[in-house]
Amino acid sequence: MEPLNSGTLNSNHDYSDLKRIGRLSKDGVFIYNANTHSFLYVNSSFADIFMEPGDAILSVSGLVLKFIKTEDKHYLAARYNELLQNGCINNTEFRLELPDGKIKHVCCDAYIMDNGDTIAGFVKDYTKTKEHEDFMINYGARKDTLLDMISYNLSGPLNMSRNIIEWTKKVVDDNRTFNVTSQLELLMENTQNSIDVVNEFLREEHQVSARTHVRKTRFDIIERIQATLDKLVEINKDKNFRLISDLTNLNINSDSVKFFQVIHNLLSNAIKFTRADGHIDIKVEEGEADFTISISDDGIGIPEKMHRYIFLQRTLASREGLNGEKSNGLGLYIAKQLVEIIGGTLWFESRENEGSRFFVKLPKD
Repeated sequence: MEPLNSGTLNSNHDYSDLKRIGRLSKDGVFIYNANTHSFLYVNSSFADIFMEPGDAILSVSGLVLKFIKTEDKHYLAARYNELLQNGCINNTEFRLELPDGKIKHVCCDAYIMDNGDTIAGFVKDYTKTKEHEDFMINYGARKDTLLDMISYNLSGPLNMSRNIIEWTKKVVDDNRTFNVTSQLELLMENTQNSIDVVNEFLREEHQVSARTHVRKTRFDIIERIQATLDKLVEINKDKNFRLISDLTNLNINSDSVKFFQVIHNLLSNAIKFTRADGHIDIKVEEGEADFTISISDDGIGIPEKMHRYIFLQRTLASREGLNGEKSNGLGLYIAKQLVEIIGGTLWFESRENEGSRFFVKLPKD
């Protein structure tokens, strides 16, 4: 029996072409005997999908079947009969429930070979693709929920604020005296209620996003940082920003959405704790296999006693910004989760009243 890393074969037939495909393919490749209901060959990727040794899959009849979700077995039986009748099936999707409790989504193409009793097949683990599809479906549903939330939860407070402003304008136009303070307090209360509703939604949105899998695309991180920075500079013109790098572009394979969230969160954090006329620098440096982004500011810094709590969820280190910005204790926690999800590391250096510097190191591929 040949080593598993070259595939495992149990047959008098050669199947040399399939063995070669099996060695090269990242998808599962198998040969199945329809008469004996046993596998004749599986490659290492197939064994990895089912989390069982290749030798065990070959020697124990029905071992693979026990992992198939009960709800999918009837469907698979129908597809198997279709295979026997038509000679091939494509895009047969089903789920595996593995010993560690995880659910895998897999897709199978299978073909009857010339001898009529042997089936060749290819199995792809598309769990991450399925998770992304589910996320996009849920994302669309959440957008609908946001619209409902805006129309229902925000319409009341905003209409009240509008009425207060209209009433105030009428009183001023009529040159009547009135208590400005009480009206302003009502406006502030209604505005804060609206902000709280939006922040609660965004908090849940960020938490969901942080749990999703990585969807890699190729993009230019210099361009992505500049686009993020341009938006923040526009609404923070009282601070000085610089993007420092010897690179004109740096194309990598990573999750561009999560990358944006990390940079946005770290820049927003620097803005929050940097005084007017303060400086915020973003520096990008390239290594052989990775790159490092540092975001530094000359703001109020982080007291030593808070360092251990900075990346904790709803951390004790949460502080209001210099302009009274509220903190939900999630920004840096989410940033760290996102960096780790895309295979990087996040750390910082800071001293109270001397500013802070956050570092993100990410692999190029």
